[in-house]
Amino acid sequence: MSPQLQSNNRRIAKNTLFLTIRMVIVLGIGLYTSRILLQVLGVEDFGIYNVVAGFVAMFAFLNTSMNNAIQRFYNYELGKNGEDGMRRVYNCSLIAQVLIALVIIILTETFGLWYIYEKLVLPPERFDAALWVFQLSVISLLFLVIQIPYSSAIMAHECMDYYAVVSVIDAALKLALIFLIPLIQSDNLVIYGIIILFISLVDFFLYYIYAKQRFPEIKIEKKFEKSLFNEILKFSGWNLFGSFSGVMKEQGLNLLLNLFFGPVVNAARGIAYQVSGGVQSFVMNITTAARPQMTQAYAQGNIERTLRIMFSMSKMSYISVFIFALPVMLEVDYILHLWLGNGVPDHTGAFVVLVVFSSLINVFNPPTSFVVHATGKMKSYQTITSLFSLLLLPVSYLFLYIGCAPEIVFVLVIIFTALGQLISLLILKKLITISLRLYFGKVIMPSLMTTILSTAVPFVAYYYMDRSFLRFSVVTILSLLSVSLFSYLIEFDKDERSIVKDFIRRIKIKING
Repeated sequence: MSPQLQSNNRRIAKNTLFLTIRMVIVLGIGLYTSRILLQVLGVEDFGIYNVVAGFVAMFAFLNTSMNNAIQRFYNYELGKNGEDGMRRVYNCSLIAQVLIALVIIILTETFGLWYIYEKLVLPPERFDAALWVFQLSVISLLFLVIQIPYSSAIMAHECMDYYAVVSVIDAALKLALIFLIPLIQSDNLVIYGIIILFISLVDFFLYYIYAKQRFPEIKIEKKFEKSLFNEILKFSGWNLFGSFSGVMKEQGLNLLLNLFFGPVVNAARGIAYQVSGGVQSFVMNITTAARPQMTQAYAQGNIERTLRIMFSMSKMSYISVFIFALPVMLEVDYILHLWLGNGVPDHTGAFVVLVVFSSLINVFNPPTSFVVHATGKMKSYQTITSLFSLLLLPVSYLFLYIGCAPEIVFVLVIIFTALGQLISLLILKKLITISLRLYFGKVIMPSLMTTILSTAVPFVAYYYMDRSFLRFSVVTILSLLSVSLFSYLIEFDKDERSIVKDFIRRIKIKING
């Protein structure tokens, strides 16, 4: 392995460490915040916030598609043309984000208001508060939109330490300000919406100030790069379809559950997805740290390294989710009681298990889609995978219409997620030279074997011990140890084990001074 390649791998490992520390802190704060928020708002208002803010989040598909485009072009241009390429992308991204903001305003204030007034299932006495939350959530979304050119530049330069700091500040503010809600003589739900808006404003300025100070290429120029702007729009156009289908799948299912079961089930779903989001945040550490180098490797024509990062990212993503998903799925009822006390909404335990299980399958998709993004050939991939993803909504509606329990929605998500990943791989095979047999042999089969062997150890303790904090602790420790051991022995190849050993050795050297 060349010195440059070793340096790149170490940088990925270092950035992953920064993001892991960030994730542990943010996850811990976030879980405690949810407990306090559920107590402050109550189950009904908690469910109302989830469904209303989630509905506004549907319109974020416009921003998500452009975010992916800007991130991709930042990474690509940095690898190919350096700071000059970054400057060109920045100026195009500003224009694009202003257009996105205008479109979001038009859509939310027309279609969005129509849906709130005519279709959303809400207690009549909470309608005004829900309307306030809707408008506050729209403004928060607009701050997220105009933040993207700056946060994406930070990610492209792999400044993961600062990104981690901003995330911790965001989580800490959410927790600290929630304690002010009972002290303010007003509607708690509306006050929480104002708090989220204020934090969105803080996040924007933290990213804006840092990017403007650190990166000289982040400056406005009068010259308009029409060809590059068109490239970004073309890329985001196909990505838009994928973002739309993803948002519609997630928030559309939330609206279906609201239609058939009301806001209490939305509260249960909101809690389940918070647990899943906490577990999946481990994946973000790896994909966020590795994505810039993957795109830059492709821009430089190094397909072998691109695929190697994809394979390693896939395995590490699965391990990072499974190592925490295993004790969560085994001890879900105890964890929910410990976390939320006696106020756990019905269906929450089943929702958590099913959502976490679908997350385990879904972790293989980001590395695959990132390679497609690096190629820039989005048309067939986004069209086919998006249409397949949207098919989940009518199928779910049909099952709910005939009287199935709400859990059926999450079972269908698992089935569609697995089939969707297979479709993604088949499309990727047409874009670049990749052996699916090698992928299944190097990624899927080792992950499956690790799952089977790792589960057996903590399950014995779970089966023979009575429910208690002691059993929860034993199951958690055994899960961590068994997944770590079998992953190292089965999942990692020789080079990956070498990276792990080198990383541990460097940490020991720093600890010992």
